[in-house]
Amino acid sequence: MIKDKIYSKAKELRVNLVRTCDAEQWERLPVQPPEFWPQNIWPWSKKVICLGIPLFAPMIDSTPSMVYQELYDTSNRILDDISYHLTNYIVNTLGYKAVWFPRDCYYSIDVLLDNPNAAFSHVIAAYYAGMGTIGDSHNLITKEFGPRVRIVSIITDAPIDSDPMLKGDLCLHCGKCLKACPSKCFTNPGPDKIYTMDKIACTAYNAEVKNQHHWPCGMCIDVCPVGEDLKTYKGTDRVTSSGITHLQSFGS
Repeated sequence: MIKDKIYSKAKELRVNLVRTCDAEQWERLPVQPPEFWPQNIWPWSKKVICLGIPLFAPMIDSTPSMVYQELYDTSNRILDDISYHLTNYIVNTLGYKAVWFPRDCYYSIDVLLDNPNAAFSHVIAAYYAGMGTIGDSHNLITKEFGPRVRIVSIITDAPIDSDPMLKGDLCLHCGKCLKACPSKCFTNPGPDKIYTMDKIACTAYNAEVKNQHHWPCGMCIDVCPVGEDLKTYKGTDRVTSSGITHLQSFGS
């Protein structure tokens, strides 16, 4: 099966999570305007393959620090490499159309102050593909890594069976991301609704910490209690408070 070949190749390239959804999901369950739908960008789009790799909790605990920035940058480079090679495999070995949508795809954080929207949402794609559910913090939350996951997407016409969306809700609605956010960009609209988000406030704070030579913020993903990755550290501190101070004091 084509799906088996593509998923095996993805695992060979060392992704932790791989899921697929129909491009038609953007129309069936619209979250964004039609201009963001993959089939309205590349008309041959049939499927979207989502690839995920983890971010490690004890490194995120130091945010904002160069330790977390290096983790973030490294995960981006790895996803770029994986998605390029998997797209190349789909196109030049299997013979199908494919492109990969880079994991961030913006020039700089300052650009987002004028228009805080990416051209494509990997969070929404991974939600449609059943990799996780969208939490109050607007992050994708997975059972494996909570929101501590980086995602990239490959758009293709390869005949791959789609994976089912997750049933239920992985977000605990515990309010920790709301309380921890230094930019105060979240507002709780009430029961059964995800927080409204002031994207400009979030982006402006990230621009601020970038000017301090360490970014991104990442507090909302750091404090989230969901994820099997946290079980490894259960019963022990992931990092000391003095360790956090130390990591924030050097390299920036």
